[in-house]
Amino acid sequence: MSVKEEIKQLLNEAAKFYAAKDYEISTNLYSEANAIYDASTGSSNADYLYLYGKSLYMLALSHSDVFGGDDEQEEQEVEGDEEEESKKKQLYQFSDTLAEEEEDEEQETVNKGPSQEEDNSQQEEAQIEPQDEETPTSDFENAWEILELARSHYENMPQDSETLQKLSETYDILGEISLETENFPQAKQDFAKCLELRLKAYNDQDSAHRLIIESHYKLSLALEFDPSEGAECQKELERAIELLETRIKDQKAEKGDEGLLEELKVKLKELKVTEESFDTIKRESVAQVKQVLGVAPVNDLTSMVKKRKPKQDQTQQTKKQKK
Repeated sequence: MSVKEEIKQLLNEAAKFYAAKDYEISTNLYSEANAIYDASTGSSNADYLYLYGKSLYMLALSHSDVFGGDDEQEEQEVEGDEEEESKKKQLYQFSDTLAEEEEDEEQETVNKGPSQEEDNSQQEEAQIEPQDEETPTSDFENAWEILELARSHYENMPQDSETLQKLSETYDILGEISLETENFPQAKQDFAKCLELRLKAYNDQDSAHRLIIESHYKLSLALEFDPSEGAECQKELERAIELLETRIKDQKAEKGDEGLLEELKVKLKELKVTEESFDTIKRESVAQVKQVLGVAPVNDLTSMVKKRKPKQDQTQQTKKQKK
């Protein structure tokens, strides 16, 4: 089997596992395909890197969900073990006499002190120094690095329609990673760039393209976490609503689009209420600060302004002086 055929087979298998949401295996297969390609050509393939990075991102999401569930399960298991241990202790103490005998035995052990073996064991433990362990790189960071490589390759290629589409998808996932890791300024930049590229790639053929709508919405999500970007956030969401309404009107809607439209409208209404509340709080805060500092209203300054005498009065005074 040639290298080209081997890579093709790995990519096909990876795609199957990715479709089945087995991201662990798909990620390993994409990684292997990239390694073989790099070794055989001495360079990287942007498309293979993108597929690898996308699979890594989905793997990171799946791990994030699983770990969240495991923490709760472990807490429940620990609580269950503690309850079970408590029950066992109660069951073993059949009477007050047995409980007292156990206390006496424990007291004798304390008086005797630790045995020689226990003492040696404690000394050995004291001699063992903790080893520093390197913090493992997260799946999100790995996905980010691979997709950054893909982005770099795409940007160095001729910017035809196909490349613009692939580059926009790369920026889209980079934005998703930034949202997941709560790096909202970076998410804003990535989604804004994604929107710019999608407008170039799709706007001429369909100004209300679904991916353009998606980009407006995702950009509004990134802006939502910045209080100073409230107006821009609403603007992006309004644009997404407007384009989705156009799509429905032109009978290009997909299943669930009407429900999605209503959800976006509710979201916009909530944003406006939040913005109004924020403005009210800001005005009240400014008023309180002025009150504390004793800043007088502007109208109070009018009494301090000296009025000029009319020109007629000045002319009469000049005549009197001449006389």
